[in-house]
Amino acid sequence: MIPVYLQHAYQHIPRNGQLRRAIANTCNAVHRVLVVDHAGACFLCHCDAWLPISVGTITDFSELDQVWTNDIARDLQMDLAQKKFTWCAVDRCGIEQQDVYFDKYTISINIDESCNLSCPSCRRGPIMIDSGPVYDRKIQQVRHLIGLLERFEKPAHIIMSGNGDPLASTIMRPILHEYQPKPTQTFRLFTNGLLLRKQLEKSAILPYISQYFISIDAGSADVYHDVRRPGRWSVLLDNLNYLREVVQHTRAEVLLKFVLQQSNHHDMQNFIDLCRNYKFRGVINRLEDWGTWDEFDRHDVIGNQQHPDHAAAMRNLATVMAHRSPLIQFNASLEQIANA
Repeated sequence: MIPVYLQHAYQHIPRNGQLRRAIANTCNAVHRVLVVDHAGACFLCHCDAWLPISVGTITDFSELDQVWTNDIARDLQMDLAQKKFTWCAVDRCGIEQQDVYFDKYTISINIDESCNLSCPSCRRGPIMIDSGPVYDRKIQQVRHLIGLLERFEKPAHIIMSGNGDPLASTIMRPILHEYQPKPTQTFRLFTNGLLLRKQLEKSAILPYISQYFISIDAGSADVYHDVRRPGRWSVLLDNLNYLREVVQHTRAEVLLKFVLQQSNHHDMQNFIDLCRNYKFRGVINRLEDWGTWDEFDRHDVIGNQQHPDHAAAMRNLATVMAHRSPLIQFNASLEQIANA
């Protein structure tokens, strides 16, 4: 998800209406995917920046099927069926390399940006919406969406959430504590992991969570306290211990996430050792500029070749890649840099 304060950047991403690329592959996202953004707007691509055409606001629909059958949705579906991809960011979404296919409905709920952390790589300061007119609007949207999900009979994978922490959000909490999932529904949870035990221990959705994506950006206490503010390492480990017990029964996938930056490049091996200890998968990603730093290059230790720590960071990256564990993956841009 593009952060709320960078949503104006949508207009700067080139679309195939201007690029005029010949696309041979097919995409069924416009028939299967729903992303509900911070304003309740509905998009039919797994990244709303890649196809930024809203088909309406979630409260406009009385049944979930209407998201994919309204007039705007049908126009988008026809455009993709004709291989035009007029409004799509085809140089970013992967459609030029392969078909994009979803075998079940995928519903991403990104209504609330609230989080109990204010990590410098993610946001400039704390965001917690728990009262006022914006809160009232968002909680109404979540409760309306719960009603839509209760009446939706088709298999669906529900994702919470790409721009905040659903366990910390009082707006998202009705889904955790009031919603009764259907046997055909599964969940992916994006979280920092600090509230797993507290919010999920008695939640009805716990047996239906098939994926936990947990951002930690560290493998040791000192680094964690620097990059995941004001999180506490001991609290994280307590929750990871709890999760290890949970997934022994549910068989859910756990992915620990690490965004490589100036503050943590020396901690990659500790992160990998942590993943091995818990037998969780891990991914190391390149730092992206979300506008949270005035001087992004000071923190982009990999992309900025003039950075005083660039050489050391590249050595650290080469070392962990040379002795990589099957549990650990690196995103494509890091692989390209390391192999250049």
